Amino acid sequence: MKKVFLFAITALLFVACQKENSEQVASGEGRIAITASASGEVITRADGVQVATPQLSDFSLLITGKNFEKSWNKLTDYRTDDERYTAGTYTVAIACGDSTQEGYNVPAFAASESVEVLDRNRTTEANLTAKLSNAIVTIKTTDAFNRYFPVSEFKVTTTSNSFDFDFDRVQTDHLYIAAGQDIKIDCSCIRQSNLSAGTVEKLATQTLSNIAPTTRYVVTYDLTTVGGVKITVTLNETILGTIEVETELNPNA
Repeated sequence: MKKVFLFAITALLFVACQKENSEQVASGEGRIAITASASGEVITRADGVQVATPQLSDFSLLITGKNFEKSWNKLTDYRTDDERYTAGTYTVAIACGDSTQEGYNVPAFAASESVEVLDRNRTTEANLTAKLSNAIVTIKTTDAFNRYFPVSEFKVTTTSNSFDFDFDRVQTDHLYIAAGQDIKIDCSCIRQSNLSAGTVEKLATQTLSNIAPTTRYVVTYDLTTVGGVKITVTLNETILGTIEVETELNPNA
């Protein structure tokens, strides 16, 4: 009789433990597993360019949700099994560099994804591919333009900065611009016939509107003398504007 009683007690305790464990699992927290990569592709129709991508250890990580925010200085420090999250919607974001910083060789990469975390200790996957979060501006001149204007200086002006272009440098370094703004391009140049006098001409300002991230803007200045001297400014092979040049300053052009 005692054996039967003890067995009944044991069975009740087992059922109680099972119920308690089941309730803990049902109301438990979930995990977020992160798979990350970086892409150096940029959008341009003029020529293919790949931007060097940073190492994953260079990225920071930020996870936010309702009444929740946690960050890691290094993405590679994150461990799925060490973190638990209450069921709900979270945003997982990685970043490297400052997308508002402008200048030569200051690329920024970022990516974010919204994920739904489930309870019962289940794991939600967050797959992120970081892309360039600022833009690149490149200025080119054709041989015809250089023959007519052997001396030329370009300035790119953004909301908060201005940059003078050195063509030797532009060949190897990218100029990065913050996205979401308009920029202006100005050119000061000297004609071949005016080199000795050093007479400087300023061409009409060109404007690029609503600069987009992950995009390379290739602005090319070309010149033709057919039917008069005319400068054509193209943006990624699309005509941005034309500038008529007064020829009386250089009748032998």
